[in-house]
Amino acid sequence: MSVGRQFKRIGETGVALGLWGIVIWLFSKPKRILIILLIIFITVFSISLMLDDTGKTFYVNTNTLELLDKPFGNTKITLEMNDSLTLISEMSDDWLKVAVGDDTLFFKDNFYNDSELGYTYKIQKTIFSKWKALHGQEVILNHPDGYLEAGGSMMENGDIIKVLDYSEYDKQIKFKNTGGSFTKISIDYIKINWESILKKYPKLL
Repeated sequence: MSVGRQFKRIGETGVALGLWGIVIWLFSKPKRILIILLIIFITVFSISLMLDDTGKTFYVNTNTLELLDKPFGNTKITLEMNDSLTLISEMSDDWLKVAVGDDTLFFKDNFYNDSELGYTYKIQKTIFSKWKALHGQEVILNHPDGYLEAGGSMMENGDIIKVLDYSEYDKQIKFKNTGGSFTKISIDYIKINWESILKKYPKLL
């Protein structure tokens, strides 16, 4: 048997002994099992609470959102971008029950394919900011050096960049360079046509 196989066998044996040791340690005192089960239950319950959006405020992330009096019903209210609503419950087939003031209304929140935003949802927990509007936009490289090395590709000022993502945390955009890989650069190194963006999203904040 080779040295490598010997080490592998020793490792497998060690893991097996360790697992058996844990099992014996657990069953030697029933209280330990109850404590571990309680910890697992609390963890699962906490995660479910974090994922539960019932009663939380959401904001419209499209130019307009039609809310119906019932699923497949008639339009009762049309909200505009960044208007708020409260989630009452999630229903089957992506339908949501929401509250606007004292009204209980419905709409289908299946993602839609926007030519500039890509796939997104109609409501989100954060407002639709100008940074979200950068997704899918074409911007112009404007680096102080006059060029940019992007993942093995060379780009010069004036080249068009299509924004795939934007990080508000570090103020960088992500795009795919001509070599096919992804690159991030600061928004300080691009020119953005905000006028064009505001024409598409007149309610943009």
